[in-house]
Amino acid sequence: MGITLAAWIATAAFAAVMVAIGVLSWRAEKRLGRDAEGFWTAHRSITGWSLGMSLSASMLSVSWSLVYGVELLYRWGPGGAWLLAIPWLAVLGLFALLAPRLRRFAAFSQGELFGKLYGNGMRWLTVVVLVAVFLTWCGAEIAAAGDLLAPLLAVSPHVAMAAIAVLVASYAWTGGFRSVVATDVAQFVLIVGFLLVVGARAGTGLGRGLGGWFGVSGPTPAVVGITLLAYITGWLAEADIWLRLTAAPSDGHARLALGVTAAASLLFVLGLPAVLAARARVLFPDPSAGPGTVLGPLLHHLLPPGMEVLLLTGLAAVALSTVSTTANVVAITVARDGMRAVGENARDLSRARWANGLACIAALGVAFASRSLAELFYLSSGLLAAALFWPTLGLLWEKPPLRPARAGAFCGLAAVVLSFVADRRGLFGELFPAAVREMGIGYIVPGVAVGAVAFFVMLAVTRSRRA
Repeated sequence: MGITLAAWIATAAFAAVMVAIGVLSWRAEKRLGRDAEGFWTAHRSITGWSLGMSLSASMLSVSWSLVYGVELLYRWGPGGAWLLAIPWLAVLGLFALLAPRLRRFAAFSQGELFGKLYGNGMRWLTVVVLVAVFLTWCGAEIAAAGDLLAPLLAVSPHVAMAAIAVLVASYAWTGGFRSVVATDVAQFVLIVGFLLVVGARAGTGLGRGLGGWFGVSGPTPAVVGITLLAYITGWLAEADIWLRLTAAPSDGHARLALGVTAAASLLFVLGLPAVLAARARVLFPDPSAGPGTVLGPLLHHLLPPGMEVLLLTGLAAVALSTVSTTANVVAITVARDGMRAVGENARDLSRARWANGLACIAALGVAFASRSLAELFYLSSGLLAAALFWPTLGLLWEKPPLRPARAGAFCGLAAVVLSFVADRRGLFGELFPAAVREMGIGYIVPGVAVGAVAFFVMLAVTRSRRA
């Protein structure tokens, strides 16, 4: 059997399983009483184990924790953990503290919560930011997966991208949030199998290579500090994490979800990428010698041609999980939070279904234009950190501060956009370390700083008026 035929058979089988899970999710929702709110929330009946595997699968994206995570550890040695894995684990720990507080407000989505606490203007800002960010991420993941899968299927990248989008749209349309989580769980199992096989092959005979990897110089404290600031503030405002915590039936299940995610992240965002990076250092000692990222050549070396179908299945599972998660955030933000912002009925089940499907199709358009929208991908990371972190921070107050949260969000949003433009025009020069400039996150610092000034100045003004 040829590789292409085997790849098509594996793809068809994988797609059939995903669609079947979508149908089973639809039947489960039917038993619980089909309605738009249940479609979005899965009736808050999903266990912490499932939610944890779903969140873990979403983090293990093609373009993020695999390609980028391995690259950081390859270039910086163990110190590369400070640029991805450690910030992520720190965020999970912070969410474990924040989850009970977050769930106490009896709001499911981020737009709903911010609208209740801070007014309709904040709801609109949240809708705009989340749609821009998650639609961009969804399209970028479709594009990355399509480019990787197309050669194995012997089709054009656009055909592979379209197939991914249509498949996700089909089961998201059928079963809503429940199908997103259920397919994530199945995909997580496939991802784990794929990564364990690749990790075992990378670790075989590694031996002394680990010593060389441990000797690689890490990033400077300035690079680490800027990375922690940019990622932690942004990830604390990530709507897909919020949805999984508020979908849990209890605080205990929410914390269980975070515990499962932390355990999986230690193994698959830190441990296994470290093994791959160490092996890459043995095979390709000079990171500056290669034309691109190291993961592709490394997998080509580790996996014989007969195992390319395994690579296909693993990549498909990784990609679909991230695509369905990000598309779901776009759909619920538009069809639930956006409709409520304009006073429209958000309880129409048919509208909810179509929103889920159309979000995937919209992301496909972004994927087709991904090269011309590359700058938007870099900007999207800063939007969460500079705009939505401040209303998130306000949740720590017994009575969330209305004006400071608004000031921080709107000023931070304006500042990060202006900072991004200035950065791309070279106005910052060499203000930031070279590694930060290469990562493309330096512009986030001024945006967060302006938001912080606006938040705390308005907080002081508000307190002085009350005194």
